[in-house]
Amino acid sequence: MFKKSHYTIKDRLEQIAESIELVISRCANIHTSREFLLSPDNMTRFDSCVMRLQAIGEQIGKILREEDSPLDKYPEIPWLAAYDMRNFISHEYANIDEEIVFDVIKEDLPRMQKAVREMLLAY
Repeated sequence: MFKKSHYTIKDRLEQIAESIELVISRCANIHTSREFLLSPDNMTRFDSCVMRLQAIGEQIGKILREEDSPLDKYPEIPWLAAYDMRNFISHEYANIDEEIVFDVIKEDLPRMQKAVREMLLAY
């Protein structure tokens, strides 16, 4: 039997914000998707960022199931795609495309970060 989670939407948004910040900072010096494959350190960085993307997607999925999801106020952010990416990472880890991950980190996460920060101001 599963217990109902005691985490609030605010808790989940804070977890998302923390993961986004970590991923963006860890990849600040990565300028192409191929750079993830050039050294063992960069491959470790890639793995850690992918795990954080998985964590972001997990929390988004839980917020999306809430009746009054604050994510609905930001339809321009690909929330469902982030949750779908979480599922792909969980079930197809060996098939992750570093170019897609790079694009998400460099293009989608900064926009998502801004939206999450705005939502947190409301709590």
